[in-house]
Amino acid sequence: MQIERLRLKNFRCYDELDIDFEPRLTVIVGENGKGKTAIFDALAIALEPYLRSFDASGRQITHQDVRRVPVYKKDMRHIDGMECHYPVEIKLEGEVYGKKLTCTRRLLEGNVPEDDADELCERGCALAHDAKENGNRLLPVLAYYGTQRIWVDSKLMTNFHKSLMERNVGYEECLEPSSSYSTFGKWFEYVTKCAQSEQQYSAEVKRNVMLKNAIQNAVDVCLESTGLRDLYYNYRLKCFVVSHPDMGEMVVDELSDGFRSIISMVADLAYRMARLNPQLREDAVTKTPGLVLIDEVEMHLHPLWQQTVLLDLQKTFPMVQFVVTTHSAQVLSSVPAESIRVLAWGKQFEGVRHVDFSLGANSYQLLQDIQNVSPRPQALPIVQDLKRYLQLVSEDAWDTPEALKLRKKLDKWSKGKEPALLRADMDIRMRQFRRRRS
Repeated sequence: MQIERLRLKNFRCYDELDIDFEPRLTVIVGENGKGKTAIFDALAIALEPYLRSFDASGRQITHQDVRRVPVYKKDMRHIDGMECHYPVEIKLEGEVYGKKLTCTRRLLEGNVPEDDADELCERGCALAHDAKENGNRLLPVLAYYGTQRIWVDSKLMTNFHKSLMERNVGYEECLEPSSSYSTFGKWFEYVTKCAQSEQQYSAEVKRNVMLKNAIQNAVDVCLESTGLRDLYYNYRLKCFVVSHPDMGEMVVDELSDGFRSIISMVADLAYRMARLNPQLREDAVTKTPGLVLIDEVEMHLHPLWQQTVLLDLQKTFPMVQFVVTTHSAQVLSSVPAESIRVLAWGKQFEGVRHVDFSLGANSYQLLQDIQNVSPRPQALPIVQDLKRYLQLVSEDAWDTPEALKLRKKLDKWSKGKEPALLRADMDIRMRQFRRRRS
C-alpha cells in the first residue's frame, strides 16, 4: 500500500489543501496548530473503508472536523459567531499492490455522510478473502503514532490471548494515534511465558517464539546507534531490561521517555507486521510493506538521536512508507529536500511549499530557510544588543560611545566565544585599514 496525494476541502483549518507524498518518506513541517495533525487524521479517515474489510474499526468524519470560520458583525470588528462550511471532503489517491485507487469521503450539511470508496473497499475485501484462502498473501501494515504514544493506554494488547492465526488482529486500532509502553509490556511478558511453557501452549509456541524474536530484532536494529539491545523480560526483577556494552543491564521503566517512546513504537509496529504476515516468520519486519504515520517523530529525543531517528526507522522497516511531522532542524538535516513539505501560512493557508536544500545542511540554516525561525531567541535583550551592535559595525560606527558600551557588555556575556563578535572584529580591522587609507 502506498499513498500518493491527499486533497482536503473544508476539513478543520483547511479551506483547501493539496499535498503529495514521496514513496519512501515525507516530512511535514509547520507551526503549532497549523494543520499537521489534521492531515494525519484525514488520512486515517480516508483509509477506514480498507480497515472495514478486515472487521477492524476506524474513524469517520464528524461535525468536529467541519471547518468553522468567524462571522463578523456589521462593524467588521467584532465576531458575531462561527459558521460551518460544507461539504467536508477528503480525497485520497494511492495504490494497493500495483492497482491505482481513489477514495473520497464527504460530510454534507446536516452531518450526512457520503462516500465514494468502492474501489478501496473492494480491494480490501479481495485481500481479506485472499489472505484466508492463501496463507502467503502479504498484507500491508497500517499504523498511526500520535504525540501521546507513551501515556495513553491502547486496547490492542488486551487481545493478546487471541489466536496468532487471526491475521486481522494486526489492524486493530492501527489508526488510533495512541499506544503505550505499558500495554506492550503486558503482551511481551505473556508471549515470553508462552515460549517457556511449550507443553501448555504447544500449538502456538513456535509462532510465539517467532513473534517475540521478530520484535526483539527490530528493537535491536533501531537502537543500534545507542548501544542498547537484547530487550527481554527479567523474571527475577519482574520487569523488562535491555543491555548496554558499558552499563550492563538497564531497566526499561527507568529509561527516558525518548527511549521508551521508540521501544514501544518499534515493538508495536513489529508486532503488527508479524501478526499480519506470520508466514514471513522472522522476516516479517523487513518484508512487510505499508504506511506508518508518526506525529512529532523527534518527541523526547536528544538532538543527536534526532539526527538519526528516521535513518534508524527506515533501516529497521525497509518496505514501509513513512509520513512524519517534525519541529526539529536536526531531523530535517537528515532528510532529502524532495521529501519535505512545508505548510505555508499567512493570515490564511497559502499552500504546501517544497524546499531546495536540506540533506546535511547546518541546522541554523534550516531553522531560517525552512522553519522561518531565527536561530537566536529574538525576545532576549542580549540578543537585541548583539543585533544593534552588529548594525553599528556595518554602519562604520563601531567606535561610537554606544557601540563601545555595547561591546563591553557583549564581551562580558560571550566570554570570547561568540562567532558573530569574532567576525565583527575582522570586519572592524578591515574598516580601520580603509579608514586610514582614506
